[in-house]
Amino acid sequence: MELTHRRLNRVDLIEVIGRVDAATAPQLKQLIESIFNDGRYRIVLDLSRLEYISSPGLRVLIEARKKAREWKITDLEGGDVRIANLPPRIKEVFDLTGFSSLFEIYGDTVEAVGSF
Repeated sequence: MELTHRRLNRVDLIEVIGRVDAATAPQLKQLIESIFNDGRYRIVLDLSRLEYISSPGLRVLIEARKKAREWKITDLEGGDVRIANLPPRIKEVFDLTGFSSLFEIYGDTVEAVGSF
């Protein structure tokens, strides 16, 4: 797995490339936690080049979403983890696990970043 992280004005953009499984999920979790430790709770995950995700990887996503949403500026503005560019094979996994209804999913990165 390869991760690229870009810090934008109001959002952190993480591109996940390759496979997120039991061996690589801790690396993704560590990056997300370091972003949270910097006081930033708005994350967009670009999954366009994600090939595979296992249950430990899904667990990292759901834990990140929960922690991000605990942080609020106002009732209307707060933290979140949003998904961009979900590949069809990964979308099937999201649909089967119910993650499609938990996350806001966008067709492109610009739209996802702009949603904050």
